[in-house]
Amino acid sequence: MALESWLVFVVVWFLAGIPLGPNAINCISISTHVGFRQSLWSVVGILLAALCFIAAVSLGLAGVMLAHANLFMALKVCGGLYLIWMGIRLWRTGDGSASVSGAPRLSAWRSVRKSFLISLSNPKAILAYGAVFSQFVDPTQSLTAQLSVLIPTALVINALIYGGYCGIGSGVARFLKSARRRLMFNRGVASFYFLAGGTLVGSELVHGLDDTAPSSN
Repeated sequence: MALESWLVFVVVWFLAGIPLGPNAINCISISTHVGFRQSLWSVVGILLAALCFIAAVSLGLAGVMLAHANLFMALKVCGGLYLIWMGIRLWRTGDGSASVSGAPRLSAWRSVRKSFLISLSNPKAILAYGAVFSQFVDPTQSLTAQLSVLIPTALVINALIYGGYCGIGSGVARFLKSARRRLMFNRGVASFYFLAGGTLVGSELVHGLDDTAPSSN
Protein backbone atom coordinates (compact mmCIF):
# COMPACT_ATOMS: atom_id res chain seq x y z
CA MET A 1 0.00 0.00 0.00
CA ALA A 2 1.40 3.40 -1.00
CA LEU A 3 2.42 5.71 1.85
CA GLU A 4 0.29 8.53 0.44
CA SER A 5 -2.83 6.35 0.43
CA TRP A 6 -2.13 5.20 3.97
CA LEU A 7 -1.75 8.77 5.22
CA VAL A 8 -5.04 9.76 3.61
CA PHE A 9 -6.70 6.75 5.25
CA VAL A 10 -5.31 7.80 8.64
CA VAL A 11 -6.78 11.29 8.26
CA VAL A 12 -10.16 10.05 7.01
CA TRP A 13 -10.48 7.40 9.72
CA PHE A 14 -9.46 9.82 12.45
CA LEU A 15 -11.99 12.44 11.33
CA ALA A 16 -14.71 9.77 11.07
CA GLY A 17 -14.09 8.59 14.62
CA ILE A 18 -13.83 11.94 16.39
CA PRO A 19 -17.54 13.01 16.48
CA LEU A 20 -19.26 12.56 19.84
CA GLY A 21 -21.51 9.49 19.75
CA PRO A 22 -22.72 6.66 22.01
CA ASN A 23 -19.24 5.09 22.16
CA ALA A 24 -17.61 8.34 23.24
CA ILE A 25 -20.32 9.14 25.79
CA ASN A 26 -20.02 5.61 27.20
CA CYS A 27 -16.23 5.96 27.59
CA ILE A 28 -16.63 9.29 29.37
CA SER A 29 -19.35 7.91 31.64
CA ILE A 30 -17.40 4.79 32.61
CA SER A 31 -14.25 6.82 33.24
CA THR A 32 -16.06 9.15 35.64
CA HIS A 33 -17.23 6.06 37.51
CA VAL A 34 -14.16 3.83 37.70
CA GLY A 35 -11.24 6.07 36.73
CA PHE A 36 -9.07 6.32 33.63
CA ARG A 37 -7.08 3.07 33.83
CA GLN A 38 -10.09 0.86 34.55
CA SER A 39 -12.17 2.62 31.91
CA LEU A 40 -9.72 1.54 29.20
CA TRP A 41 -11.51 -1.82 29.27
CA SER A 42 -14.37 -0.01 27.54
CA VAL A 43 -11.98 0.66 24.65
CA VAL A 44 -11.35 -3.10 24.43
CA GLY A 45 -15.09 -3.65 23.96
CA ILE A 46 -15.21 -1.04 21.19
CA LEU A 47 -12.25 -2.64 19.41
CA LEU A 48 -13.87 -6.08 19.60
CA ALA A 49 -17.01 -4.62 18.03
CA ALA A 50 -14.85 -2.98 15.36
CA LEU A 51 -13.35 -6.37 14.52
CA CYS A 52 -16.88 -7.75 14.15
CA PHE A 53 -17.78 -4.93 11.77
CA ILE A 54 -14.62 -5.49 9.74
CA ALA A 55 -15.30 -9.24 9.59
CA ALA A 56 -18.88 -8.54 8.48
CA VAL A 57 -17.65 -6.27 5.70
CA SER A 58 -15.09 -8.88 4.62
CA LEU A 59 -17.81 -11.54 4.46
CA GLY A 60 -20.04 -9.31 2.38
CA LEU A 61 -22.71 -8.82 5.04
CA ALA A 62 -23.00 -5.14 4.20
CA GLY A 63 -24.36 -6.13 0.79
CA VAL A 64 -26.73 -8.62 2.39
CA MET A 65 -28.10 -5.94 4.72
CA LEU A 66 -28.65 -3.54 1.83
CA ALA A 67 -30.42 -6.27 -0.14
CA HIS A 68 -32.69 -7.20 2.80
CA ALA A 69 -34.12 -3.94 4.05
CA ASN A 70 -36.35 -5.59 6.66
CA LEU A 71 -33.37 -7.29 8.32
CA PHE A 72 -31.46 -4.02 8.37
CA MET A 73 -34.46 -2.22 9.85
CA ALA A 74 -34.91 -4.87 12.56
CA LEU A 75 -31.26 -4.62 13.57
CA LYS A 76 -31.44 -0.84 13.80
CA VAL A 77 -34.63 -0.96 15.88
CA CYS A 78 -33.08 -3.51 18.27
CA GLY A 79 -30.01 -1.32 18.59
CA GLY A 80 -32.12 1.74 19.28
CA LEU A 81 -34.19 -0.09 21.91
CA TYR A 82 -30.99 -1.21 23.64
CA LEU A 83 -29.78 2.40 23.89
CA ILE A 84 -33.16 3.49 25.26
CA TRP A 85 -32.99 0.69 27.84
CA MET A 86 -29.50 1.87 28.87
CA GLY A 87 -30.90 5.37 29.28
CA ILE A 88 -33.80 4.14 31.44
CA ARG A 89 -31.42 2.21 33.70
CA LEU A 90 -29.15 5.21 34.16
CA TRP A 91 -32.06 7.62 34.71
CA ARG A 92 -33.66 5.40 37.36
CA THR A 93 -30.42 4.92 39.30
CA GLY A 94 -29.13 8.45 38.81
CA ASP A 95 -30.02 9.95 42.19
CA GLY A 96 -26.39 10.95 42.74
CA SER A 97 -26.19 9.37 46.16
CA ALA A 98 -23.56 6.79 45.29
CA SER A 99 -21.39 6.81 42.20
CA VAL A 100 -21.76 8.58 38.89
CA SER A 101 -23.63 5.73 37.27
CA GLY A 102 -25.61 4.82 40.38
CA ALA A 103 -24.70 1.17 39.77
CA PRO A 104 -22.27 -1.25 41.40
CA ARG A 105 -18.65 -0.69 40.42
CA LEU A 106 -18.07 -1.93 36.92
CA SER A 107 -15.72 -4.88 36.57
CA ALA A 108 -13.42 -5.18 33.57
CA TRP A 109 -15.75 -7.75 32.02
CA ARG A 110 -18.84 -5.60 32.49
CA SER A 111 -17.06 -2.60 30.97
CA VAL A 112 -16.04 -4.65 27.95
CA ARG A 113 -19.49 -6.18 27.53
CA LYS A 114 -21.36 -2.89 27.90
CA SER A 115 -19.09 -1.09 25.45
CA PHE A 116 -19.22 -3.97 22.98
CA LEU A 117 -23.03 -4.00 22.96
CA ILE A 118 -23.35 -0.22 22.71
CA SER A 119 -20.93 -0.20 19.78
CA LEU A 120 -22.93 -2.96 18.06
CA SER A 121 -26.18 -1.08 18.66
CA ASN A 122 -25.81 0.81 15.38
CA PRO A 123 -25.60 -1.65 12.45
CA LYS A 124 -25.04 1.29 10.08
CA ALA A 125 -21.43 1.12 11.23
CA ILE A 126 -21.01 -1.93 8.97
CA LEU A 127 -21.91 0.23 5.99
CA ALA A 128 -19.57 2.97 7.16
CA TYR A 129 -16.67 0.53 7.50
CA GLY A 130 -17.42 -0.87 4.06
CA ALA A 131 -17.68 2.58 2.50
CA VAL A 132 -14.35 3.79 3.89
CA PHE A 133 -12.34 0.59 3.46
CA SER A 134 -13.50 0.15 -0.13
CA GLN A 135 -12.02 3.52 -1.06
CA PHE A 136 -8.52 2.41 -0.06
CA VAL A 137 -8.43 -1.16 -1.38
CA ASP A 138 -6.76 -1.56 -4.74
CA PRO A 139 -8.28 -4.58 -6.55
CA THR A 140 -5.05 -5.04 -8.51
CA GLN A 141 -3.05 -5.70 -5.33
CA SER A 142 -3.16 -8.40 -2.69
CA LEU A 143 -6.26 -7.93 -0.52
CA THR A 144 -4.63 -9.70 2.44
CA ALA A 145 -1.58 -7.44 2.31
CA GLN A 146 -3.73 -4.30 2.18
CA LEU A 147 -6.03 -5.37 5.00
CA SER A 148 -3.00 -6.28 7.11
CA VAL A 149 -2.17 -2.57 7.01
CA LEU A 150 -5.64 -1.00 7.09
CA ILE A 151 -7.14 -3.06 9.92
CA PRO A 152 -4.35 -2.51 12.51
CA THR A 153 -4.26 1.17 11.54
CA ALA A 154 -8.00 1.55 12.07
CA LEU A 155 -7.87 -0.24 15.41
CA VAL A 156 -4.96 1.86 16.70
CA ILE A 157 -6.74 5.07 15.70
CA ASN A 158 -9.95 3.87 17.41
CA ALA A 159 -7.97 3.04 20.55
CA LEU A 160 -6.36 6.49 20.61
CA ILE A 161 -9.66 8.30 20.05
CA TYR A 162 -11.65 6.46 22.69
CA GLY A 163 -8.71 6.37 25.08
CA GLY A 164 -8.79 10.14 24.75
CA TYR A 165 -12.48 10.19 25.64
CA CYS A 166 -11.67 8.08 28.71
CA GLY A 167 -9.14 10.75 29.64
CA ILE A 168 -11.83 13.42 29.27
CA GLY A 169 -14.04 11.38 31.61
CA SER A 170 -11.38 11.29 34.32
CA GLY A 171 -11.20 15.08 34.09
CA VAL A 172 -14.98 15.42 34.25
CA ALA A 173 -15.00 13.29 37.42
CA ARG A 174 -13.25 16.09 39.31
CA PHE A 175 -16.32 18.27 38.86
CA LEU A 176 -18.77 15.61 40.05
CA LYS A 177 -18.05 15.77 43.76
CA SER A 178 -21.55 16.87 44.75
CA ALA A 179 -24.65 14.69 44.51
CA ARG A 180 -26.42 17.34 42.44
CA ARG A 181 -23.69 17.42 39.81
CA ARG A 182 -23.59 13.64 39.63
CA LEU A 183 -27.36 13.55 39.19
CA MET A 184 -27.21 16.16 36.41
CA PHE A 185 -24.43 14.23 34.69
CA ASN A 186 -26.38 10.96 34.90
CA ARG A 187 -29.52 12.57 33.55
CA GLY A 188 -27.53 14.18 30.73
CA VAL A 189 -25.98 10.87 29.67
CA ALA A 190 -29.34 9.10 29.98
CA SER A 191 -30.96 11.79 27.81
CA PHE A 192 -28.26 11.27 25.18
CA TYR A 193 -29.04 7.54 25.11
CA PHE A 194 -32.76 8.33 24.81
CA LEU A 195 -32.07 10.68 21.89
CA ALA A 196 -29.70 8.30 20.08
CA GLY A 197 -31.97 5.29 20.56
CA GLY A 198 -35.13 7.21 19.77
CA THR A 199 -33.58 8.56 16.58
CA LEU A 200 -32.69 5.05 15.41
CA VAL A 201 -36.13 3.61 16.20
CA GLY A 202 -38.05 6.65 14.99
CA SER A 203 -36.25 6.89 11.67
CA GLU A 204 -36.95 3.24 10.92
CA LEU A 205 -40.62 3.53 11.87
CA VAL A 206 -41.00 6.54 9.59
CA HIS A 207 -39.29 4.71 6.74
CA GLY A 208 -41.51 1.70 7.36
CA LEU A 209 -44.65 3.85 7.17
CA ASP A 210 -43.40 5.49 3.99
CA ASP A 211 -42.77 2.10 2.40
CA THR A 212 -46.26 0.81 3.29
CA ALA A 213 -48.10 3.98 2.30
CA PRO A 214 -50.09 3.65 -0.94
CA SER A 215 -48.63 5.41 -3.93
CA SER A 216 -50.40 8.54 -5.14
CA ASN A 217 -49.96 7.24 -8.64
